[in-house]
Amino acid sequence: MRIVTNFLIAALAAVTLNACQAEDPNRAGVSGKTVRSTGTADIGGPFTLVDTTGNTVTEADLLGKPHLVYFGFAFCPDVCPTAMQKLGAAQTLMGDAGDDVGYVLFSVDPERDTPEKLAEYVAFEPFPTGLRGFTGTVEQVEAAKAVYKVVAQKVSTDGDAVQAGSMDYTVDHSDIIYFMDAEGEFVDFFSARSTPQDIAVRVRQELMQSQK
Repeated sequence: MRIVTNFLIAALAAVTLNACQAEDPNRAGVSGKTVRSTGTADIGGPFTLVDTTGNTVTEADLLGKPHLVYFGFAFCPDVCPTAMQKLGAAQTLMGDAGDDVGYVLFSVDPERDTPEKLAEYVAFEPFPTGLRGFTGTVEQVEAAKAVYKVVAQKVSTDGDAVQAGSMDYTVDHSDIIYFMDAEGEFVDFFSARSTPQDIAVRVRQELMQSQK
């Protein structure tokens, strides 16, 4: 893949840092607009995980049609449900074109997000129809985060350090929706301030261009 532009690097870095500092989704974005890169960013790449049925999935499973990709977790109290509902609304706004796009939630919480737990989560009605959930071992999830330039870290709910083996924590993480094309190349990203309309318009634009 080609090198990401300096502006895109700075924008993604700002989104990531803000998202890791608080759970408030309104603090996670750099602007209300999407950013169009001048070249293909070094985002996305090889990964090996499992889906909600326990079957192995890799980057090859995202080829063949564009995908909207998000990194979150099933126990997320607000940011993740907001992003998923936003994708669901965008899918509705796109009409039939919404069915030409894949929707994937990559877990950043492999210790609690079992395939069964993710299966329950991705089935929530406000979320996009056909939303897939991917999880795996800690090592597999870390590798997937790395290729998408995602930052995530455990945070204790009581402010103390997270104890080994404790399940009493939340996860601060990047609040970014990635738009990847049918070849697995990065196209664009959407921040917390992007609206369903922003997403629908941008995706439709890309679909029309790809059909020319």
